[in-house]
Amino acid sequence: MFIRMLDCLTVDHSPSLVALAVVVALFSGFTFYRVLDHARMRSDHGQIGWSLMAAFVAGGGIWATHFIAVLGFQPGTDIGYDVALTLISALQAMIFAALATLLLLSKSPIAALAGALVLGAAIGIMHFTGMRALVFSGTLEWDPTLVALSLAMGSVLAVASIFVERGGPSLVQSLAATVLFGAAICILHFTAMEAAVLRVDPSQVARSGNLSAFLLGLAVAVVAGAIVIFSLVTVMFDRRAHQATAEARGIRSIFESTQIGILVCQGDTIVSANKTFHQLAGLGGSTIEGRKLCEFLDLPVLDHRKPHLHDVETELLTDSGMSVDVAVSTAPVRTDGTLSHLIEVRDISEQKRARSDMLHLVNHDALTGLPNRRLLNAELKNEAAFERPFALLWIDLDRFKEVNDTHGHAIGDALLREVALRFRFVLDDRHLLARVGGDEFVVLFRSQPGRHDPTQAAAVLVDAMADSFIVEGKILQVGVSIGLACYPDDAASAEDLMRKADAALYHAKKTGRSRWHQAA
Repeated sequence: MFIRMLDCLTVDHSPSLVALAVVVALFSGFTFYRVLDHARMRSDHGQIGWSLMAAFVAGGGIWATHFIAVLGFQPGTDIGYDVALTLISALQAMIFAALATLLLLSKSPIAALAGALVLGAAIGIMHFTGMRALVFSGTLEWDPTLVALSLAMGSVLAVASIFVERGGPSLVQSLAATVLFGAAICILHFTAMEAAVLRVDPSQVARSGNLSAFLLGLAVAVVAGAIVIFSLVTVMFDRRAHQATAEARGIRSIFESTQIGILVCQGDTIVSANKTFHQLAGLGGSTIEGRKLCEFLDLPVLDHRKPHLHDVETELLTDSGMSVDVAVSTAPVRTDGTLSHLIEVRDISEQKRARSDMLHLVNHDALTGLPNRRLLNAELKNEAAFERPFALLWIDLDRFKEVNDTHGHAIGDALLREVALRFRFVLDDRHLLARVGGDEFVVLFRSQPGRHDPTQAAAVLVDAMADSFIVEGKILQVGVSIGLACYPDDAASAEDLMRKADAALYHAKKTGRSRWHQAA
């Protein structure tokens, strides 16, 4: 049988056209798998179009391979071709290839097997219909054994080709699948050609073939060339478009998943916003596109003259009317000749709270919560810079050391907290009360016309300490000595004022305690 097939190839066919048929089969197989792979990657309506393209490539390749080989067939008699049957054979190949392609899009192995068998059927049905298109003086008969063998070999090779192609995207597997596809077409064709017996009968008057070998060859060349070139070029360009779409989707995915609010604006109009910004602005599922940026952020108009903003702190006004502390950065972007601005919006509420907490710790006494010496010094400098009158009351507790020595430091600390509360209660809110160390307190007295003067405040503080304290069940009695100095009457600078107040405190303690004394 092998010798008979070899004779069929070398004696009954033109070697050059046989070689061309093999090349077309291989090229069609390679293109078919590329288009099929591209169709699998699509999840939208484009998949249908690419599936039809794959069917056209496979069916057209099968058809072109057959008729190139038939054009090289040399049976020793004149041959013509029936136009109708030739067209029907092409249509059959493409319809069966379309059905096979739809099955091959599935990931199911059973669907793949069914698709491969349908593809094998496309090759077989197309071949035998195409052979019926031959017009000559005589009859065409078939060897049933070889016919069955040709169909079986074509189907097995088609199945092998499909499963090799589905095994992975490597170049080796792709080439192996291409070779098996080409072999399925060629082996079925030439085995079936050996199964065909053309019995020439010169006495018969052959009906005229209405399609000449030249026209058929031209049609085959056009179809084969168009299939291969158009398919490869289209796949190349569409892959680039698909890659660009995938990249755009990837960028959009990053745009949506980032924890920073992102806006794209043209002028003051918002054209896009990610989920994080929607959440920050409390928008829920409402649409933000088309709304004005100034509805949410107080920023300068974004144009080419102000291309960049870096970490500008402002407030984001939410849809509910609440405000959120945010830091905003902007950068210009140009797409399709249109200037837009990419705006990053970061929620800094936690940072500001942490910053405020840190600043409070730096500027306040940990035990009493009162301002410390650092904050007092800053406030004194501010008051002196405005050159308006104020006073300083330097306070020291009397008999506090006895409390510490008798009851311990824990009781002493508790007493200091109680003293701070009593001082706050009797002082006006406009004055600054600070703890500057140990049992020392300072009042920055801000004078106002018609209100108490610092001497009255000093007397009130002394009187406030006349009542005893109850701390953890213990009755404790302490008093205060106060040194008073006024700016600018008693000193020309904040530093001199503190020294004068401290000296006045020393004098008050020296002359009897539980009293106040003003610097001379």
